[in-house]
Amino acid sequence: MASPGSPNRLARAVLGVLAALLPAAFAEDAVPPHRARQIRDAAPEQPRVAPRKPRRVLVFLTPPHLMPKDPHKGYNIPYAACALKVLGEKTGAFEVVVGDDLALCRPDSLAAFDAVALPNTSGPWIAPSDEAMERLKGLGDKTAAETALRKGLLDFVANGGGLFAFHYAIGGNAHWPEFRDLLGAAFDGHPWNEEVGIRVDEPDHPLVAAFGGKGFRLAEEIFQFKAPYARSKVRVLLSLDTAATNMGVTWINRKDGDFALAWAKAHGKGRVFYTAIGHRTEVFWNPRILAFYLDGLQFTTGDLEADVAPKGG
Repeated sequence: MASPGSPNRLARAVLGVLAALLPAAFAEDAVPPHRARQIRDAAPEQPRVAPRKPRRVLVFLTPPHLMPKDPHKGYNIPYAACALKVLGEKTGAFEVVVGDDLALCRPDSLAAFDAVALPNTSGPWIAPSDEAMERLKGLGDKTAAETALRKGLLDFVANGGGLFAFHYAIGGNAHWPEFRDLLGAAFDGHPWNEEVGIRVDEPDHPLVAAFGGKGFRLAEEIFQFKAPYARSKVRVLLSLDTAATNMGVTWINRKDGDFALAWAKAHGKGRVFYTAIGHRTEVFWNPRILAFYLDGLQFTTGDLEADVAPKGG
């Protein structure tokens, strides 16, 4: 497999064939112009660090056969895609390709990217639809194609690529245990959808520089997680400040008070970044959150160095 960031000739050819499909992936739920301007105005002027070389990020959306039932259709998915695209364009940190065609996740296509971003990408999206199979020729039948796509994504990250995921991307591919291991947790509900307190677990860590070392308050839909989540497996960056949050809400399953909201981890030679922040549309024109996303993206592309060794027991 070609190294991420050094696309081989076949990868370029695959992207060329798919280029005509990409605009449609983002046209269905366009962001209103005034909101797009808000996002652009709130985005950082420049990246935290200069990219070491030209970078390319695949922003992969929920595929068309699953989008009609996606709870985030027309809500945060288009805003997230817009925000990620703006971050790349405004700062020059990376080029963004937005798409929802599973052929973009073929192993030969992934070779053209430094990182993959999953903005609330949900459902069993790694399982090809009948329509997608037309563009997955050479990978065998549906079972064989899904096996190849699974292995391709895991190998992409393990061989030095990056994976950036937020909010309900953690609930995607629930039928695939290795995907939960890759991200570092499984979704276990969202007890809160209100203003909460958020703690910066490591004020000096480069991936939370956007918050200036201080906790903050945010109105957001807040998740809780279950196994394989453990602080011994991921480097927790943000978590719920239970002393500054309404703990009287229903459906709280965790008894240990450990409600992580963002973490980073290694997978082989690659980098994984996850944050639960990414539900309410207004977070996508919050300057601090956009700077936080940008740092996470630069971490996954390999430009922003950060220690992600787990610190929890």
